[in-house]
Amino acid sequence: MNTGVTAGEVEDLLARTTWPGATGGCAGVGELAERFAATGFAPGSVVLVALPNGTRLIRVFFALVLAGLVPTLLAASTPAARLRATARRLGAAGLVRAASTGTDQVTLTHLADGPLRTHRPGQAILLTSGTSGMATGCLHDITALRRNASRHAASIGLRREDRMLVTLPMHYSYALVAQVLAGLVTGASLVVTGPPFTPAGYRDVVAAHDVTVSALTPLLVADLQADDGRLPAGLRVLGVGGHALDPARTTRLLADNPRLELYLTYGLTEAGPRVSTLAAHRERPSRYASAGTPLDGVRLGVRDVGRGPDQQEVLVTADTVYRAKVGVGEGVSRGKLVGPDTIATGDVGRLDDDGYLWLSGRISDFAIVRGDKVSLSSVRKAAEGLDGVLRAVVTPPANEHAGALGLAVYVDETRALSEQDVRRTLYPLLTPNERPGELTVHPVAAGSLHK
Repeated sequence: MNTGVTAGEVEDLLARTTWPGATGGCAGVGELAERFAATGFAPGSVVLVALPNGTRLIRVFFALVLAGLVPTLLAASTPAARLRATARRLGAAGLVRAASTGTDQVTLTHLADGPLRTHRPGQAILLTSGTSGMATGCLHDITALRRNASRHAASIGLRREDRMLVTLPMHYSYALVAQVLAGLVTGASLVVTGPPFTPAGYRDVVAAHDVTVSALTPLLVADLQADDGRLPAGLRVLGVGGHALDPARTTRLLADNPRLELYLTYGLTEAGPRVSTLAAHRERPSRYASAGTPLDGVRLGVRDVGRGPDQQEVLVTADTVYRAKVGVGEGVSRGKLVGPDTIATGDVGRLDDDGYLWLSGRISDFAIVRGDKVSLSSVRKAAEGLDGVLRAVVTPPANEHAGALGLAVYVDETRALSEQDVRRTLYPLLTPNERPGELTVHPVAAGSLHK
């Protein structure tokens, strides 16, 4: 069975991984793989994993792969109702969570709520709930994820002698592929922390563990710059992904840290996930708003969507794009396959004559809430799925760094639903950044609105 990874190379990665929060007690990856294989799950069964960052999460992810199962990472804080909904949508057979003993042991629970789905061993599902809809995922080959990791590593100059800090959540494709898998394929060492993130804690870890490579989101960069903005001298490379970094922040980062190599990256989970990189420290300021040039093995194109030459839909062609969408709800359009190994990203922009990508927005409805990508359609569908709700209107926050979504819910006037009723039933289905701040309830006649 070709799983795309060996126990030996995973153990080598773990041997050069530092986890300041480790308490010990987790089984070796080979032993854990044997335990997972002995659970009776059919080969290719989907297993959800809800664990915090740490070597335990790395060990469990690869042990599931080695056991011929298909891991799907979620936030450890995912509400129980959301876990159940995700399991049903993906056809998951099991769930791995932390044991209640206070050690680094884990428990695997069999799930039997709904029909199960199987895929090919040597695959993983990366969830895209932030942009493509609730409980939607992309099925990827582990070998393709490795290729993408290698290409990204080359684009930022990651070396075997580097020590890379993983502070972003590993259930995000950036941390899993561009950091954990990049460490696996390059031989670089890892230091695993967070979240939560604090500027002081970040600087302390970088300095104490001789970190040379790190990655942050634009929101975390803003936090750092609000707290001086200077980085420890030993940090050679900083990558920034998630969404675009304001050019003014790029200018300040480079001014405050003149020896820093700063790489601004663009990607989406459907692409495997990294697509392009801008080496900002080598570019003129007029290019700081660009998403850079494509990675080796990636080809970019555009197609007309009726918005003019500067707002065409970006197409990505690569041998790392997803194999199938899993748990897809109605209306999910971002990352559609439109040709062999080619996806329509849902992002709009242009390609200049030098091959640089310039993004100007998205076709799909989404918002940035406290630095996190949130699908407005996911929140709307969750609200409209409640008994008695006829229609929901979601509005993005005025301040993407500090605000919250707004939600107006139109309910059957005969049901007497209150704001408290809606919050009580809706909030368990949503992640913290999906939960609306201002929520208004409007009773209407059942026949006056249509979903």
